Amino acid sequence: MTWNKLLLDHRVEPHATSKQELHALHRAVARDLADAEDADAPLWRTAKGKTKTLTANGMKGKDVHRMVKRRFKEAGLQANVPTCHTFRATTITDLLEQGVPLEDVQHLAAHADPRTTRLCDRRKRQVTRNIVERISI
Repeated sequence: MTWNKLLLDHRVEPHATSKQELHALHRAVARDLADAEDADAPLWRTAKGKTKTLTANGMKGKDVHRMVKRRFKEAGLQANVPTCHTFRATTITDLLEQGVPLEDVQHLAAHADPRTTRLCDRRKRQVTRNIVERISI
């Protein structure tokens, strides 16, 4: 199975709060599109420069990254803005910290191999006395 095919087939139910927000967004966009000339325009569209006027073009990965970068700047957060993959790794780390099994997190992330999921794990591992005491000499 190719990566693109995996992404197209991978469906995840959104968080309940996100689901409510998405439904509200879809209703608002549906109202706007009903009045628009092009009702087939993509839901996530680019804007014309700094005019905040939407184009008929759908957003690409680089557009999303630029948007996240702007939002971080507007919020006065760090200059070195994380990528969307950073948010993905943060979610994976958070779930693993909560004790969600690696296999479940791997499935959510649509990783074919658990080693890929482990690469996104940002938990700090510490060598504890308990671990050291287990070394057989």
